[in-house]
Amino acid sequence: MEAEKNTRELLTNDLLWAIRRFTRSSLLLQQVIAEEIGLYATDAECMDFLMEMGPSTAGDLARAMRLTTGAVTNVIDRLEKKGFVERKKHPTDRRKVIVHFLPKNHAKAKLRYDALVSGVLELFEGYNSEQLKFLVEHTTALMAIYQENTMAVSSDKK
Repeated sequence: MEAEKNTRELLTNDLLWAIRRFTRSSLLLQQVIAEEIGLYATDAECMDFLMEMGPSTAGDLARAMRLTTGAVTNVIDRLEKKGFVERKKHPTDRRKVIVHFLPKNHAKAKLRYDALVSGVLELFEGYNSEQLKFLVEHTTALMAIYQENTMAVSSDKK
């Protein structure tokens, strides 16, 4: 029983370190790709949110990214200047502007992400359906923990 406890503790510790290294490598990759296309990592994250959320207001992006609207406006300005997004008038509220992602101008970064996706898909080929289901559940639960902690840190600042 003691050996099993020690093994579990060691595996848990190994998993925590693996998650840390994975998170760190993900952040570094995002930064390197962003720099390659002349952006900041926050700019690249904004584009990622736009791809997921679809056309959005600066306020929607600010809430999603946990930034002020002023900071997001600066991000949008940089992205618009580089041709990654465009602003359009809101169809019913003339005070608002909707930010649209322009995928055609994302080709250079897309090549980098396509290579990443290709490698990840190759890794997934080695898993059966039950293992993939577990990984989806695990990653979703892990993301919820990260989001919960993000919310806690954000609320502590207020």
